[in-house]
Amino acid sequence: MQNGRGNSGTALLAPEATLSPSSDVEPLPAGLATASGSSEDAAVPRVYRHPVAIAISFGLAALALLLFGIKTPATMFYDEGYFVPEARVYLLGPNPNSHANQEKPPLGKLLLSIGVRAAGDNALGWRVAAAVCGALALVAIFLWTHLLLQDTRLACLAAGLTVFDNFWFVMSRIGMMDAFLMVFLTWSLVAFTASIVLDVSIRRRRFLFCLSGVLIGLAGACKWNAIDTLAVLFLVTFALWWIARHPIANDNSSLSGCAEKTRQIGVPVLLLGLIVAPIAAYSLAYWPLCQAIHRPFNIGELIAIHKSIWHFNSTTISNPTITSAWYSWAFNLGPQRALSYLVGNPVVAWGGLAAMAICLRRFWKEITFQEGLVFLLFAANYLQWAVTPEKGIFYYYYYPSVIILGVTIAVALRGLPNRVFGISISLLLLIAAGTYFLRCYPQMAHLEAPWDCAFGCWP
Repeated sequence: MQNGRGNSGTALLAPEATLSPSSDVEPLPAGLATASGSSEDAAVPRVYRHPVAIAISFGLAALALLLFGIKTPATMFYDEGYFVPEARVYLLGPNPNSHANQEKPPLGKLLLSIGVRAAGDNALGWRVAAAVCGALALVAIFLWTHLLLQDTRLACLAAGLTVFDNFWFVMSRIGMMDAFLMVFLTWSLVAFTASIVLDVSIRRRRFLFCLSGVLIGLAGACKWNAIDTLAVLFLVTFALWWIARHPIANDNSSLSGCAEKTRQIGVPVLLLGLIVAPIAAYSLAYWPLCQAIHRPFNIGELIAIHKSIWHFNSTTISNPTITSAWYSWAFNLGPQRALSYLVGNPVVAWGGLAAMAICLRRFWKEITFQEGLVFLLFAANYLQWAVTPEKGIFYYYYYPSVIILGVTIAVALRGLPNRVFGISISLLLLIAAGTYFLRCYPQMAHLEAPWDCAFGCWP
């Protein structure tokens, strides 16, 4: 069923990466792209024909939004009190009062220290690196959605919903590890998806696939829960490889094309990208830490550091007043006041769950790559907290799952009508999400009185 969205007609990575009629990835029946220069292209506004330029524009606008007022509060808040002192180790050397190797893996703290070196040991320096990574993650969300759907307008919707996602805004303006985790996770998804959907040479396909492994290894070097996304990529990769060798009766042309491209990569490179590259990238991220704390970089030292991190996270008892059960996050209505009044935007958080139901129904009827991927990513990033050995978990751990829900909305809409009563559904969603974001903005941005309650105060 065509929905009339048309095609951007522009490759994301290189001219030869453009999907063409001869590509073994056939256009999907839900308004996905056709070949460049098709009759549908003529109906697409020119602004939508330059996805890379749009992605860069989103990134620059996002960076401006994130940096505005980022120095408030001027003192450390929430977990900045843990991570900023640990980041100083890279600048000042070992400090007996810091625990650079005990709370989280080191890469995020290294990036945080780069911000401190660039902007000073002040509120801007503590948070600027997170803001830059938040803006880069938004660019990745746009490109990933475009790769999945080959629809620039739906990619704009996913990026717009992310901008109005309170989780993205709050977690990109604080000196914690989550912004660094997400930038590597989202770009790993861009590289992974590009490797199995774009019509490129086998050499470039293999490079992109291995790059995705490197990036997800770096994500794990920020926070260990990146392992769940790696598990999803492992499952999806070998499911596609199996389908290429054992075609299933009800697969579609898009799934077959992705499976064939996965087969082209070859099992040795698949294992290289899913096992060797992540482990190597993850391990090398510890080298700067070992240099900073004057310890040898060897297997024995890495084992000791990992034992310390595991012991800290599996035995430390968190403050029960700021922890919450994982199953309560999806429908949470009250803000976490200590963390910039963090609360999910219901348009994204609840609308995304409805979109996930649509995607699951569609996947049940006909196995599709896009719907299957977003469901597995959401499930892995959410349900991991049901089995974590960590003694206390927090609402902000829902961040990766909510980001995936924003993309899920775009995936669900590709098979639905564009308009309701003549009004664009995408526009309605963006207006609703933007309205709620605006209502929360004064508290999330720590505006001073009387602006902090310009749109009402939380009870």
